[in-house]
Amino acid sequence: MNESTRHSGLHQKIDRLDEPEIVVVDRFVDAILTSVEQELTSGSWLTTKFWADAFSARLRAHHALNVEPLSTVAFEAAFNAACVAAGWTTIPADSATNRFFDTIVSIPEGRTIKLSLKATSAKNLRPNYVHISKLTEAAWIQDTRKEQDRYEKIIELFSQYRNQTDSIVILRCFRKNDSSLFYQLVELPTKVFEPVDHLTRAQAQAGTIPIPPDSDKPNFSIRIDRSDAKITVTGIRIETCKIHGTWTIPKLSEAEPDS
Repeated sequence: MNESTRHSGLHQKIDRLDEPEIVVVDRFVDAILTSVEQELTSGSWLTTKFWADAFSARLRAHHALNVEPLSTVAFEAAFNAACVAAGWTTIPADSATNRFFDTIVSIPEGRTIKLSLKATSAKNLRPNYVHISKLTEAAWIQDTRKEQDRYEKIIELFSQYRNQTDSIVILRCFRKNDSSLFYQLVELPTKVFEPVDHLTRAQAQAGTIPIPPDSDKPNFSIRIDRSDAKITVTGIRIETCKIHGTWTIPKLSEAEPDS
């Protein structure tokens, strides 16, 4: 289908809409035309031009009808769609059989990357620290009482996580003011969990464990949450992560279409 035929077909579809539907489409088009401030990190393997443009379009489309930031599920869909637009192969993980990663991406350089995808818009986000409220479930926490068993389970879990997942990609959304949202896309390689292998049995008993455990300035801490049976990663220094890009999205009511 050539461009003129596509445009003609779009006009015909719009002509068939009634007034309430026209209002929705008009708002959606305004969102797509909204000027978005985008800053991409030079040399990023992820935010190539095609990927970033497709992801930016998805952000615009989402906020055409949604005031709230992307949820994790919406982010997963936008992320995979942007990968496809970039010409990459993506294989979403089967959630019924996999607990650690969410998607597998194959890029032209011959790399195949297993990624965990997360999104957060918590009000207490800190610019210089990243927080992962739920790295993974760990049902064994509530039933493991012996110190040696707890120690072995922690070592085993983080070893399995590293073996099955290459990186965690996190979309953070800051509410900068009343008129815009600031999205930041960061990546945390799972190799940062390697120091967990060297925990002592005594160190593994703490509710919150700094990593590296003997450092005066740990890169992050892991929290073993017995009440929710989950692993939390907190206080991740932003220098430990790779920032791939940022997007500032005006609220639609305040946005000005590109001239």
